[in-house]
Parts: sequence; C-alpha cells; structure tokens
Amino acid sequence: LRGSGPPVSAAKRPGVRWVQHVTQAPIGRTRRSNLATYTGLFDHIRRCFAQTPAAVSAGLDDASFSFNTGSGRCAACEGAGVLSVDLHYLPSIQTTCPTCAGHRYQPHILAISLGGVSGGVSIAAVLAMTVAEARVSDALADARSQHTLDCLVAVGLDYLTLGQPAPTLSGGESQRLKLARLLAKTPRKGTGLVVLDEPTSGVDLP
Repeated sequence: LRGSGPPVSAAKRPGVRWVQHVTQAPIGRTRRSNLATYTGLFDHIRRCFAQTPAAVSAGLDDASFSFNTGSGRCAACEGAGVLSVDLHYLPSIQTTCPTCAGHRYQPHILAISLGGVSGGVSIAAVLAMTVAEARVSDALADARSQHTLDCLVAVGLDYLTLGQPAPTLSGGESQRLKLARLLAKTPRKGTGLVVLDEPTSGVDLP
C-alpha cells in the first residue's frame, strides 16, 4: 500500500492480524463474468445441481452445469446466450441466441431442477433471479448460499440478478460487489483491516 508514510504492516499493528486491499481493478471484461461467478456462489450452485438425483442418474458433474465448458453449454452460442453479428464499418451487435433462447445451456441441462417445497428451478432460472428473490427461494436455502446472498444485500445489491454480466455494472456497483465478495469469504482469524482504494468512486451521494 502506498502513501505518505511507511507501508501498512499487519505485523506492526497490535491486534491486526491481516490486511485486505480492495482496488479499483475491473471485476470482469466479458459476459461470462457475472455476479454469481465473481462471488464464488456459482461454483456452489453448480455443485448443488450436480448432486441432485436426476443429475447423478444422468452422469452429470459440476462441469456439466458450467456455461464455459462444452459438455452442457449451448453449442450455437458456446454458452454466451447471445450471438455477435459483425457489421462492416460499424460496431458488432449482439442478439439473443435462437437455439437456447438466451438460457446458455443444452435442453438436458435445463431439464435438471434444484428442488424445493415450492417446486424445482433450472440453473437458467437461478441465474435469472435477483439477489432478493434468491434469498427467499427454496432452491438456495442452504447456509452457504444464504451467507453470500446476505452479504450482497448488506451492500445494497439485492436488485441485481445472479447472472448480471460484470461489464454491465456501474463503477459503484462494482466496488460494492468487491466488498460483498470480501465479506462472504471464510472469516479469517483475528482482527483485520480492509483498505478501500477510493471507496466513493462511482458511488452516488445519499
């Protein structure tokens, strides 16, 4: 950490066991990076889908529910959910993939549901949920999911969808998402110090 004085050292600060620096670095430059992938929640969601009886019976694993691999993603759009149309002398445009209707996955993956007393939901439906909707969904009622969702709500991002592409977030939303990911991590031992690089950058005044 740079400043007018000597670097901050956790070892030289009584009671401070660790220091975490939250920078202004972009959180993702492609549509494949989203709210769920950035916080690590999507890895957990994929594991939950892979452990359902229907997925086990079909021989599906965690990777089958990733839109970044070839086993379960839509072959037409390669899991992007959109197709890019190149226009001569003009910027390319993106249209919803007609094969998967923007759902990113092949039909046999979308047929797998994560259950609940109110009925199961597909992985595409989970990604389409807002954080607020996910918090009250039976499909994401486990403690791990709820902890991450609670952190997102705490920083005021309850209105965003879990599949919200990172490049579409504003500067303030990106900063709050970084803070939510930090809060959602497994707590470290001892007291820590979080240093925010320009914490008000991109954040509207109250």
